[in-house]
Amino acid sequence: MANIYSGIYTKLKDRNCDIKDRLKLAKFAWFSDKVILPNKEQVLIDFLSGLLLNKKRSNVSENETCLVWRCLYEVLQSKKCHSPGKSRQTLIIKPSICQVLCNSILLECKKNSGCTADIVGCALAIIRSPTLSYVFTSKYDFLVRLLSNVLQLVVQTIKDDRVIPPDYIQLLQRCTSAYSVSQRAHPQQEKVFQSVVDCLLSPILLLENATEKYPELKVCAEILTNVLDQALFHKEHHPFYENFLSSVVGKDETKHKVSKTIESFFHSLSNLLSKQKGKDCNTDTDKMASRYLIVFFENFLSYKCHGDKPLTSFRLFVHICGLLGVKDDTPGLCKPPLSEQDVVAVVSSLLRSLLKHDIYSQPQDAAEDNVQLKFYSHVLVVVLQHRQSSSFFSCLESLLELNHVILEAKMTEVIQIAWLEESAEELTGKRLTFLENFVTKLFNTYSKLRQIPKLLNILLTSLNGKVPHSLRPLLSERISIGLGEIVEGLPQTVAVEVWRLLLKAIEEYLPKLGREGKKFLFVAEIFAVFLSNVKIADYTITHLTRSKVKEVMADTQLNVLTPLAEIVTSEKAVCSEPIVFSTLLLSYSWGELCLLLEEFVPESKRSGCHQQNVYKDLEAVFTISSNTWKELHTIATSTNQKRDLYLWKLLTTLVLKAVLVNKGIEQSSEYVSEILLRLFSDVDKSFGEDECVSYGMLWEISTQNYNMASLDLGLSMVPLCGTLLAHKTTQQITDLVVHIMVHRKTKSRCDVHSQLLDKCQSPEIQESWSWLSCMMTSALQALPHLIRENQNTPRKKRRPNPSSLEAVMNGLCDSVFTTADKSEQMKKLQHISNLVNEGMLSDEGKCLQEVETSSLVNCIQIIAVIQQSDHSPEEKLRGFLGGLALLSQGISSEGKTKEEMLDKIITLLIQIVEKVGQVPVFHLLDINSYICWLNSIIHGKKKTFSWGLCRKFELFLEMSCRVMVTDFQILPKLLNIITKELQDSQEVPCFLAPILKETSQLSNRSYLKGDVISLCQTAVSQVYLNLQPLYATDRKSAETLTVSHVHVMSAIVGILPKDQILQGNINCVYQFCLKVLDNPEEDVLVTSASLGFLESLCLCIDTKKDLLSSEQKIILWRTLKKLFYDFFINGNRQKKTVENSHLGREAVEKPLYFTDDHIVSPLQDREKEQSWHWMKKKMIFDGCLSCDGRKLVFKQIQSTIGALVFSLDTDQFQIVIETLLSDCSLRELVVDDFCHMLASLHLWNQVIQNELTEEKGSVVVRAVDEMMINFQSAIIQLKDIKEEGIFHHLVVPLLTCQSDMLNFGPALMSSQCATMALQSCGYIPSCILSHYPAFLAVCGVLTSLIVHHTETIFKVIPTFISCANHILFTTNVFDRIFIVSGHCDTLIDKDSINDAKQCAHLLNKLYALMASHKPEFSKVAVYMVANYVTEIQKVTLHPVVKRALLPAVYAVLDICDTHAVSQLHVVLNQDTNLLQHM
Repeated sequence: MANIYSGIYTKLKDRNCDIKDRLKLAKFAWFSDKVILPNKEQVLIDFLSGLLLNKKRSNVSENETCLVWRCLYEVLQSKKCHSPGKSRQTLIIKPSICQVLCNSILLECKKNSGCTADIVGCALAIIRSPTLSYVFTSKYDFLVRLLSNVLQLVVQTIKDDRVIPPDYIQLLQRCTSAYSVSQRAHPQQEKVFQSVVDCLLSPILLLENATEKYPELKVCAEILTNVLDQALFHKEHHPFYENFLSSVVGKDETKHKVSKTIESFFHSLSNLLSKQKGKDCNTDTDKMASRYLIVFFENFLSYKCHGDKPLTSFRLFVHICGLLGVKDDTPGLCKPPLSEQDVVAVVSSLLRSLLKHDIYSQPQDAAEDNVQLKFYSHVLVVVLQHRQSSSFFSCLESLLELNHVILEAKMTEVIQIAWLEESAEELTGKRLTFLENFVTKLFNTYSKLRQIPKLLNILLTSLNGKVPHSLRPLLSERISIGLGEIVEGLPQTVAVEVWRLLLKAIEEYLPKLGREGKKFLFVAEIFAVFLSNVKIADYTITHLTRSKVKEVMADTQLNVLTPLAEIVTSEKAVCSEPIVFSTLLLSYSWGELCLLLEEFVPESKRSGCHQQNVYKDLEAVFTISSNTWKELHTIATSTNQKRDLYLWKLLTTLVLKAVLVNKGIEQSSEYVSEILLRLFSDVDKSFGEDECVSYGMLWEISTQNYNMASLDLGLSMVPLCGTLLAHKTTQQITDLVVHIMVHRKTKSRCDVHSQLLDKCQSPEIQESWSWLSCMMTSALQALPHLIRENQNTPRKKRRPNPSSLEAVMNGLCDSVFTTADKSEQMKKLQHISNLVNEGMLSDEGKCLQEVETSSLVNCIQIIAVIQQSDHSPEEKLRGFLGGLALLSQGISSEGKTKEEMLDKIITLLIQIVEKVGQVPVFHLLDINSYICWLNSIIHGKKKTFSWGLCRKFELFLEMSCRVMVTDFQILPKLLNIITKELQDSQEVPCFLAPILKETSQLSNRSYLKGDVISLCQTAVSQVYLNLQPLYATDRKSAETLTVSHVHVMSAIVGILPKDQILQGNINCVYQFCLKVLDNPEEDVLVTSASLGFLESLCLCIDTKKDLLSSEQKIILWRTLKKLFYDFFINGNRQKKTVENSHLGREAVEKPLYFTDDHIVSPLQDREKEQSWHWMKKKMIFDGCLSCDGRKLVFKQIQSTIGALVFSLDTDQFQIVIETLLSDCSLRELVVDDFCHMLASLHLWNQVIQNELTEEKGSVVVRAVDEMMINFQSAIIQLKDIKEEGIFHHLVVPLLTCQSDMLNFGPALMSSQCATMALQSCGYIPSCILSHYPAFLAVCGVLTSLIVHHTETIFKVIPTFISCANHILFTTNVFDRIFIVSGHCDTLIDKDSINDAKQCAHLLNKLYALMASHKPEFSKVAVYMVANYVTEIQKVTLHPVVKRALLPAVYAVLDICDTHAVSQLHVVLNQDTNLLQHM
């Protein structure tokens, strides 16, 4: 064989042989073990490298070059190349071939030769090889060049819109990681700076722009961004920046020589901005460069490259502005490399960074001849020239926040350009928001400076300037509210000064109203805002100010209001609508303030409105003649502008308020009603599609929001009128409101309905009995119009039905309910109840057709709102009878909307019955007909109604039975009904179970009289005698018993004495329930009923009726325990399936079990006895019982276990405890699924929370030692488990259980057990404590120890302090979730802040407890403080967390003696200031 292959090396070197044959031979030699050459692998690598290095000498063409790269790629991909055998030496790759490879990556890509993938593969094989990667990584120049070319290759691929091959991304990742390490270790950071600027800057910026489209590059882009930051902002370069900027911007000739690297960097940025071709860049990068300028400046400030000289940062700002074309020697932009909008956007971002880092200092700048102020003023000039930029207002805000003096020099021009020249009609969207932000900040700034008069003076001066007359400046709602708040806070003297200033401006506009009407309107709006918010009408005003206010009020009326009214009503004048509106606006604002001020003068001096004429009464308020007011009203009506009509309504409300306030004059109900009706007179009932529910300021009233504004105004006046409002007027208003709320189905109507519904729920409206009564009448009147009875009989044979739905509704809408005569109302209600009893509560209900479901729902919502008030029991009766009649007639309805309609009606009835209180609802109805009617519905409609609707009917029946049972006047009759019903029928009616259940609860009340208890027991005994055949032991209970049977027996067990109940009947139901629990998820209702019965049996021990034998209790315990485990474990598995097998942060935050509620015996807390009953009712009411039934069953299982544990004797309880000890043993952790142990732990925790007898308590005390050993062993074993989620989910419950046990004190846990609990805290690693639940659990254990086991802690203080320090340092770790050490980065989320804050509060409580034991802890307090001071240097705490944490440290520092504090200052001398100001 050696003879055959002996000439291989000669053939490889033979240039006359074809290159393809030589490559084949080389490949064969590489992969064949039969070819034996000295140092074969190195020879073949050198051969292939030589072909690439000497292509001309070896006669290698371009096509053949691709073959060589391919062969080299296949060779480098083999294992021989990277892991040579023992007999082979390590391969050496010559640097020259790496240089060729590095250059070829980009060169071949540009040629599009097709071998780029092979070259990338070769580079990837070398750089990820543990034996070959040194070729690139050992030499910085090779690595930076390779990274640059790979970056450009990826960027070119992106530019060509091609898919990036995986090898490209892998190579980029490898190069990035290798370069990051090499850069940090490089001794010459200046060289690194230059290399990054020359080779990497442009490609990195291009790659960052592509991360949104190519998310797989995001990680690499983040690393490269960090590489860029580390290179540009290294601490060695900080002096170079200062020298360069001082020379270029500061013109300082005394500085050292400027660094060429810094100069070249800014030159590169300038080239990028100027859209020049970079050295290695072939694309325009103006957008990219402008964005990076913002990032560069922000990072420059964040890394504190300016040191302690903020002027350096300012100079950088000036230099960057110069690159953008903003130079202080030119008034505008000087040859900007970007568009004007982009320049303003970049400048805006730079200004925000200056503000964020607090670079500008006014005192320091004043000492330096206001250099910064002058340049910022120049920036303002440039910005004002580009008002259309989207960042225009942002720049103005930043400059204002820097120093208001910057804007003040050109404030007139700023206000004109930024505000007054912006047309109100054209401002929308974001630009409107930006304008509002700027104007609001402007007012707030001058308010803080106490210079509001100065600002308003500038504003008025600006308005008189070059602002076009055709423009109407904007005064939006947000600006008005902000200005109003400022006006409200003005001092009294300043308020009067501003008043006179605005008054003077108004007077100056009066002669020129014809051409400057819109400007006048703007000033009038500002004046109206001022008058509406000025705070001069209270008892704190001085006499001097009061006299000045009186003078200025008189001047306003004399010099403004009266002349304006005369101008508008003059025959010669043809006033535009803005002037008319301004007149009405100023009149209303002045009149409102006038009436308010009159509250502080004697009644004899008040303007009396008692002429029963609006115009004359307005004359009494304003002293403007009634004829003038009449003409003004005519003009306002003729303008066809809704805002004018609305302002006239506001003026009439002034008259109404004056009438109501003037108590010395006889008030007319008719006049008040007349004025109030005028407010609603022109409201359009139809409400169009474009109707808007918000109307903003008075000058924003339009056709779209006029109706809603009028309704809102009218409804706000209703409570003021009180008893003066006639019932007829109230009824007219409520009819209008209900009609608008009920009719039509449009989106705008839904908004209007919601708005009016909220208005009707306001406390002031709910206080009006008359309003509620009329509202109910209007809603009931609307119902017959929404539904129609289906009458199939011929028209000739039809007869009026006195008990029809229409007759009932007409009766409920009778006018008698709007009077105050309660006896007449009750008579009418009795008559209506008779109609319901006679014709409604039967199986033959009328079929309702043509039901407007949405309108009906709206009407029902109105009735529900009225029912919330407790002032009128009659309205509850009306609502209940109306809903009952509607329900009885709608049972037989057909159609798709039937279910929705019935659901809304039954929901309303449930709400009424639940809050019925002492209202005699069932005194009016025939309860026999009522409950039989509901029984027939529930029985007869099971197949036609949905499952959820049937449950709601059952809930309604149950709520009704509760009301009837608690009424002792109805109770005897009710018990007779159920006794008679059982005698006549062999079936169990639906109403029997709820009646007996409520009777059982009633009989357990301590205040109940003996005759009532005897009555209940006698009736229930008769019921039980009739039902005994159904519970016979020879019957197959599993086939015959139903939910009703189980519920009935549960109630009977709770009422009758033990000797009256046959044990065989109990066993029959008991066996049935056990069989149901074998398959608990088959039917939620049956399972719930079975658990309820078993709980009732267990609770009988309280009444000395133990109906379960010892054997039955043990069987029940095993059944319930298995059931609990099944529900618990299945629930956990479902959650783990959703959360994925890897438990991340979200999984850790969520509890792994259904509920944290402890099982509390119903005998221990009667309120908690009904917890699952309430939960069931809530689920039925919300319609979620079918989907969330497992939660109810699980809750009942816990409740039943609690009752069972309470009923056990000592021996049985001992068996239960032993079972739990076994289930919580260490062997349970061997199984992969640890949920079984978690369930057992949960059960143990519930058992010990019960109220136990002394004997049972002894059993628990003996078991605690063994349980603590189990806990300790579990935690020790868990600390070696690497799965953080499993550790967390099991350790937190273990710690929580220990904390609960510790809270019982030494009576439950010995000193040894308490010490074991303390040791458990030391095993918890910091990575687990960084999660809030784990931190809470550990801190809870420590707190319980120091509170309840103080003496034990005194013996192990060092261990306790170690655990306390452990969680203290964890607070810092926890804080690192959102704080990067050394930087003030942005927060991830607010929840993390709140969690860390809560942790700090818990530590504060723990440390305060330690500080309360000064003699014991004073010796170690100094070490705790020292540890804190040391640890705090490693992390930057969020200010919120630090403020919450410092009290804990202060508490410990307070117990340190003088010697300890001195020791701290000596040892921590560098942190003395920290100790003083901590």
